[in-house]
Amino acid sequence: MMRSTIAPLTVLCVWLSTAAPAVSQEIPHPTDFFGFDIGADGELARYPRILDYLQLLARESDRVDYERRGTTTLGNPYVLATISSPANLSRLDRLVEINHRLNDPRGLSEAEALALAREGVPFYFLYATIHSTEVGNTQTLIKIAHRLATDASPEIAEMLDNVVLLMVPSQNPDGQLLVIDHWYDTRDTDLTRIYPDLYHHYAGHDDNRDWFMFTQIETRLALDIHRELKPQVTHDMHQMGTTGARIFVPPYQDPHDPNIHPLLLEGQAQVGMAMAGALVSEGKGGVVYADEYDLWAPARQYMVYHGQARILTEIASANIADPFVNPAGFQVPLGPQDARVNFPVPYDKGVWRLGDIVDYGYTAVFAALEQVSKNRTSWMENYYKVHRDWVTRDEAPYAFVISADQRDPFATYELLELLHTAEVEIDQARNDFTAGNRRYPAGSWVVQLAQPAGAFAKTMLEIQVYPDLRYYPGGPPIAPYDVTAQTLGLLMGVDVDQIDQPVEEDLARADLGQLAAIAPQRTPMPATPRWGYAIGPESNASFLAVARLQQAGVTLSRVSDRFRSNGREYAPGTWVVPPSEDATRILGAVAQETGLGVTGIDVPPNVAGFRWDTRTRIGLWRAANNVPGGWMRWLFEQYELGHAEVSSLDFDGDLSDKYDVIVLPSGTTRSQIVSGLDSRRHADSWRWAYGVGDAGWQKLAAWVENGGTLVALGSAVSAARELLDLPIEPVLPLSGVRPPAPPPRGAREATDLVRDAFQSLAQLLRAPRDPVVEPTARFYGPGSLLKQEFNPRHPVAFGMPERWPVFFSFDQAYRLTPSFDIVAETVSRYPDEEDLVASGWLLGDALLRNQANVVAFSVGRGSVVTLGSQIAFRAQTRGTFKLLFNAIFQGAAQPVGPAEFAVLN
Repeated sequence: MMRSTIAPLTVLCVWLSTAAPAVSQEIPHPTDFFGFDIGADGELARYPRILDYLQLLARESDRVDYERRGTTTLGNPYVLATISSPANLSRLDRLVEINHRLNDPRGLSEAEALALAREGVPFYFLYATIHSTEVGNTQTLIKIAHRLATDASPEIAEMLDNVVLLMVPSQNPDGQLLVIDHWYDTRDTDLTRIYPDLYHHYAGHDDNRDWFMFTQIETRLALDIHRELKPQVTHDMHQMGTTGARIFVPPYQDPHDPNIHPLLLEGQAQVGMAMAGALVSEGKGGVVYADEYDLWAPARQYMVYHGQARILTEIASANIADPFVNPAGFQVPLGPQDARVNFPVPYDKGVWRLGDIVDYGYTAVFAALEQVSKNRTSWMENYYKVHRDWVTRDEAPYAFVISADQRDPFATYELLELLHTAEVEIDQARNDFTAGNRRYPAGSWVVQLAQPAGAFAKTMLEIQVYPDLRYYPGGPPIAPYDVTAQTLGLLMGVDVDQIDQPVEEDLARADLGQLAAIAPQRTPMPATPRWGYAIGPESNASFLAVARLQQAGVTLSRVSDRFRSNGREYAPGTWVVPPSEDATRILGAVAQETGLGVTGIDVPPNVAGFRWDTRTRIGLWRAANNVPGGWMRWLFEQYELGHAEVSSLDFDGDLSDKYDVIVLPSGTTRSQIVSGLDSRRHADSWRWAYGVGDAGWQKLAAWVENGGTLVALGSAVSAARELLDLPIEPVLPLSGVRPPAPPPRGAREATDLVRDAFQSLAQLLRAPRDPVVEPTARFYGPGSLLKQEFNPRHPVAFGMPERWPVFFSFDQAYRLTPSFDIVAETVSRYPDEEDLVASGWLLGDALLRNQANVVAFSVGRGSVVTLGSQIAFRAQTRGTFKLLFNAIFQGAAQPVGPAEFAVLN
C-alpha cells in the first residue's frame, strides 16, 4: 500500500471542507437557548420552546429538516425533525422510494434487491414521552439534536451519512404541556408536584397500547410516519420506577410473538448490546436486559409486524425533575447490588437525578445510531429479507376469510378499516367461493398471508396460544408484561375463519379484486313505511342512530320479544322508529356511514316493549387519573351519547335533576368516590376530584333507590356492591385478582410525592424477580378472551349471540346470594366447560365455571347493572359494547304493553 505524502493536517482540512456538512455559527448551545443546563435539577425545557429550538436548528443547519405533521387531541403541534447529512436530505425522496420497494419486494430479483439495499440508508424513528411524566427523554432529545446539527467530527459525519434520524420530540405533546406546566405552577408550594390526572385526554397511560386499534390522533400521526417513510428501526424512549435497575435495553425476555421475524429479534439484541456496552464502558452501572419487558402484545409494537426492529429503553425515573434519594439513605446504592449475566454492573449511588436520565439516554441513543450506521447495508438487506420471507410464504395458515354474512356490518367495516390502515392487503370476492371446506358468498373478504404486512394480519386474526410460563414447574405464573390475547375478530364481534389449505384455485374463480379503500356494506333505505322503521339490535351502529334520534327529539321504542313481519323475523331488542322526516334523514345518514340495516314495517306487531319519549341523561363518573374512565369518555364521544361527566361538584344538588344513568368505569372504588384527592395537596381547581364524602356516598345510594340506574364495570362492581349491598359475592381468590392497571412490582415508595409520581408508570424492575402471585394461587387471568354464555332475551343482552367471548383482565366473577328486597338476574355467565379460553392464557378455569359475569338488579325503584369483566377494555372490545349501551339506555326505558306499543307517535 502506498503511503500518502500529504501532511495529516492538510488531509484533515481537505476532509472537513469536502465531507463535513456545513454548520452555521449562529446555532446556540442548548444551555444558552434555554437558560439552564439540560438535565439540571428542578428545570425542564417546555415543549413550545423545544419546538422553537428545533426550528432554529432547521433554519441554521443543512442537516435538519422540520415539519409540523399534524395537530394533537388538544390542538398542539405534532412535529417531526429529520436529521441526516445534506446529501441524504437532498435525496430523501429516493431513499423513501427504496424503503417502499424493499418493503414490498415482489417482482425484484435478489440482485436488484441487494443493489437497492446498498444504495439505501436505514431510517431510525426515535420518539419520547408518550408517557408524559417520563420527562427526561424529551430533554435528552434536545442534546442529541444539537450534537447532530453542529458536531463536525468524523464520527458524526459518518453517522449522518449512514442513517436518517426521524425524531418526534414528544409522542404526547398535550401531556408534556400539562405535566411540565403543573410542575412549575406548584413550585415552592406544599401541593403535589405531579400532574394528578390523565396526561392523555382519553388514553392516559394506555396511550402506548393503541398500536392496533389506532383510536387516538397521536397514534395515527405516528402511523403516518411509519407508512410514508418506512423506517427500519423504531426506538421508543421510556422511563420506569425509581428503585430497580437504572436502564433496560434489549434483548427482551420471553415470550415473544412467533410472528416476529428472527432477523428482527437479532437486530434488536445487537442494538441493545451496543447500548449496554457503551453504558458500561462509560462507567454507567445498573444496565439490565432480557428482563421484565417481553415482545408478545401487538398493542405496544406495531413496528415489528412491518419489518422494523423495536428498540425500547426504560430509564429509571427521578422525582420528575428533582433528585430521587434512596429512602434507606443517600449513601445506600439504588437498585439490585448483585451482578448477573444480564445485569453486569450494579449502580453504586443512592441518588438519581434528571441529569442521570439525560446522560444514560444520550449514551444509549448514540450507541444505537453508531451500531446502525456501521452496519448500514446489513440493516437494509435484512429489511428486505424480512419482507421477502413474508411475500413468499407458503405454509399454513394461508389466509383468513371474513364472510360477507355478519351479524354486525359496522363492526366488520371497522375491522377491515383497521387492517387496511395497517397496510394489510384485502381482497373481496365478486362471486361465491369455497375455502377451507366452507362456502362463502360473493362480497366476502380474503386476507392472504403471503404479503408485506402478513405478520400483522396473522397476529391480529389468529387465536393466541400463550405459553404456560412458571417460575418453576407447577409453580406460580410469570406475569406477561401486558395482555395475552388480541384476536381481532373475537374482540370486535366479527366471524373470521382461518384457512389452512392453499386457496389460490378457488379464490381465482372467485374473481378477487384488491380493495383500494374500505367502505361499509350498505343496503338502501326502504320506502317510507306506514308504521315505522326497524333497526336490528345486533349492530353497535344502532346506538349511534339512537343517540342522534334522541338528540332530534324522536320518540324511540324497542320490542321485548321476537316477532315476524313481511316474512322477516325480528329479534328481541329491535328498535322501532316513527317514519318522521327527522327519523328518515338521521337513519339514512347513519346507514350510509356505517352500513346499518334499516327496514320498514307497515303493520304494528302484537308485542310489548319499551319506550323513550325523552333523551337519556347519561353521566360518566370522573375521578382523577382513571384510565378506563378516559377510554369510556372517548367511546361515549364516538357514539355521540351526549354524556356529562359526574364529579363531586354534582353532589351539591339533586342527582335526579341531571342524570337518569351514571356509569362507574373500572377502577372506581368507594375510597375514590368518598375521599378523592387530598384537598391539602391539590389546588382549588381540582375541587371536582376531592370526593363526595360519606354524605355524597349515601346520596348516590338514595338516587338509585329512587329510580336512577347505576352501571358498574370491572373492579367498580365492588364499589356498587358495597354501596347497595347487592346480593352477589366474589368467587375468585384475591391472589389471582388485581386491578386492570397492575401496580408496581418493586419496593413501595417512601413518600406521598413519589407515589403520586409513579402511580401510572411502567412496572418496576427488580432482581431477582419475585412472583406476582403467591405460590399457592389457584387462579390467574392476565388479559385473555374467555368463553361466555348470554341471555339475548334480557334487555341488557339484546343483540348479543348466545355465545361470544368476553375480555377478562384480573377481573372477578360472582355468585348470586339470597335477598328479600333486591331482585337479581344473571345476564351472562362463564359456561360449565373444562377449557374456558377462547384466546390467550388462563389458570384456574374450574373456579369460573358456571359463575355470573353480567348481572342486572332491581333496587327499590331503580336498577343496577354490574359487568364484571372488561366489557369496554381500551375501546377494543367492540363485540361486547352492546352490553354497556343496553345497560345505559334500558335504565330510562318505560315498559309499554302491545296496545300502547302499537302507537309510535
